[in-house]
Amino acid sequence: MNSDTFTLAQRLVERGGWADAAAVIDEATGETYRHRDVHAGARALADDFSGHGIGAGDHVGFLVGDRPAWMPAFLALQAVGAVPLVVNPDLDERSRSRMLGILPTGHVVSCRGGEPVVERFASPKTAVHDGAPAESGVSRYYLFSSGTTGNPKAVAHASTDLPFFHDAVCGPGGLDLRATDTIVSLSQYYFTYGFNNQFVYPLFSGASVVLSRERRNERTFADALHRYGATVAFSVPSALARLADHIERSAVDAPAGLRAVVSAGEPLPDAVAARIEDRWQVPVLNQIGSTEVGNAFCANGVGRRAVGTAGPVCPGYDVELRDDRERPLPAGGSGHKIGAVWVSGPTTPATALTANGPEPLLSDGWLETKDYGYWADNGGLVVVGRTDDFLHVGGISMSAVEIESAIRGSAGVEDCAVLAPLIDGVSTLTALVVLASPSGGADDWPATLRERLRRDLDPFRVPKRWTAVPVIPRTASGKIMRHELPALLGGETPGRDR
Repeated sequence: MNSDTFTLAQRLVERGGWADAAAVIDEATGETYRHRDVHAGARALADDFSGHGIGAGDHVGFLVGDRPAWMPAFLALQAVGAVPLVVNPDLDERSRSRMLGILPTGHVVSCRGGEPVVERFASPKTAVHDGAPAESGVSRYYLFSSGTTGNPKAVAHASTDLPFFHDAVCGPGGLDLRATDTIVSLSQYYFTYGFNNQFVYPLFSGASVVLSRERRNERTFADALHRYGATVAFSVPSALARLADHIERSAVDAPAGLRAVVSAGEPLPDAVAARIEDRWQVPVLNQIGSTEVGNAFCANGVGRRAVGTAGPVCPGYDVELRDDRERPLPAGGSGHKIGAVWVSGPTTPATALTANGPEPLLSDGWLETKDYGYWADNGGLVVVGRTDDFLHVGGISMSAVEIESAIRGSAGVEDCAVLAPLIDGVSTLTALVVLASPSGGADDWPATLRERLRRDLDPFRVPKRWTAVPVIPRTASGKIMRHELPALLGGETPGRDR
């Protein structure tokens, strides 16, 4: 299917026979738009965009957000050969300009009153030309890394990548998505995860997607699953922990048609998955991917599952674990030896673009994901953290994610993060905890949590200091912003020494 995304979408509709099936449901208005309506809207918008001088090869800031206009507007830009730069419309102007200023961008498409509008945009003189030759019949788009450090990185993908994205997660053995499925996704269009959940997967399967203009919380997420008869839900671990609390606290029954809950963004604590599975009797399927790859490269499915892991390697990709000298570790029988995760596949570009110019991504065709993990006995990849998720305490390297997963699986904990600040010159393992409800006068919560952790963790992995905080700073995609954690300690001696 070597074609631009607009033509590809039309061919898929004709082949699948789902032109009159629901494509987009607007949660704000209750209106339903068929696949036929989406493509008719795309054709009309293509003429409008051409009238504004948008043409082949033009970079266009795409700030439509999670509205029914998103899908036809994106397809329309692809139809005229333009290159959308998909950006979160809720970012402040400075952040948006930093992203759009990476490439020479002449126009911005946003949404007013539910309709797409085109405005001129003046790129800075420092904008970087990507230098990518226009391949005949292939359209491109850019997504941006969420960037826990605040430095955006633009990553290009093409229409030829989309079949790989779909087959990796939703093909046979995966979610096996069909035109009868209805998707509700917590992650929104401008994230790689949400882009696939709400656009690529429906594009190839004929499924419908329920859109919310506002980011859902655990209550509105559960309500949407029930109200629209969702069959597949996509979320992130921290939100699933809050959903589990809501399900238990409010005795929320399982949505009648729900057949799978998918989790991505960071490692999923087994305890959180078990709570939802026990209550709702549906599988919670973990996966791992990246903006650079464009999608998941390991994923569990309804037919291909490795319980307790991020999943087996997806079709079309190769994954290696490497030691500190970048030598591959054995794929099996490695005794759960932890290594750096490297992935190879056809959808990762050779470079990404930053404000400082191109940044190489590949080494001999392989991408270092900055994750660490090991192969489980069932063949799935267990992710134990990222490069900046590893703490060094008392000369011992340990995974912050492993400790956080154990804390987050405890009753009464809504969220948490751990760090190892220097206290009196000594690195001290410290836990920042968001309690599900204020301590209510109970001053012994650190002792309770510490006692529980002793059953699951080695003694040196149990935090020595504990501090209650109102919130854990996270990116919009749900990843902990670890560089902001020290500020929560405020320079004072943190928490309690128990």
